[in-house]
Amino acid sequence: MNRVQLRDEIAAEYVLGTLRGRARLRFRRLLDRDGELRRCVAEWEARLAPLDELAQPVEPPARVWRAIASRIGAAPARIRWWQGLSFWRSLAVASTAASLALGLYLLAVPRPEPAVDTVAILSDEGSRPVMVVSWPPQEAGGDYPLRVRMLEPLPRLPARASWQLWMLPGPGAAPIPLGLLGAHRTQLVRLEPEIAATIGRAWGMALSVEPEGGSRTGAPTGPMILKGRCVKVS
Repeated sequence: MNRVQLRDEIAAEYVLGTLRGRARLRFRRLLDRDGELRRCVAEWEARLAPLDELAQPVEPPARVWRAIASRIGAAPARIRWWQGLSFWRSLAVASTAASLALGLYLLAVPRPEPAVDTVAILSDEGSRPVMVVSWPPQEAGGDYPLRVRMLEPLPRLPARASWQLWMLPGPGAAPIPLGLLGAHRTQLVRLEPEIAATIGRAWGMALSVEPEGGSRTGAPTGPMILKGRCVKVS
């Protein structure tokens, strides 16, 4: 890996949030004086922006709003000389109530569970990110569909061929077939139960070009056009 590739990989880890501790602090200091590094970060933020759409909205519990309403209503009114000026009075009260409500909301609403547990960014031979594969945290008895999001269009398929997604268990281990992909920008891949039970230990992901309908052997028979490491983000 050359210097340019290393800088790009560290920038990706910074944007994903997997660069932590002292390494993250050092990286932030470098950003202040390195314009090229800031450009790398900006590019990764743009590439990963589609992941924002994976976040699930969380409705605050009813008790939170009841607590906000009761605390606002219980706030004692303080008499000021300007209370006869109805416009300014209403404006001040509205601003105070809004600030209090926002503060109570931020303190009282629990942080939502992450909608995404693991992400793999698949790149082509030129290290250009093309696809993001992600999945939620695993729970006993749950369903773990992989969410696939295209960052760039896939290359045109030859006649009578299919794109097939593979899990890479680790360096040197045989790839495991996960499913076929279409050309849609966003799609889901449903996993077989036995594969879903092991997806949390995936080392990486890859995409190959296979005969129409997928590999007949259970192993990749065509070229691997995309590949990438899996990264825990929660």
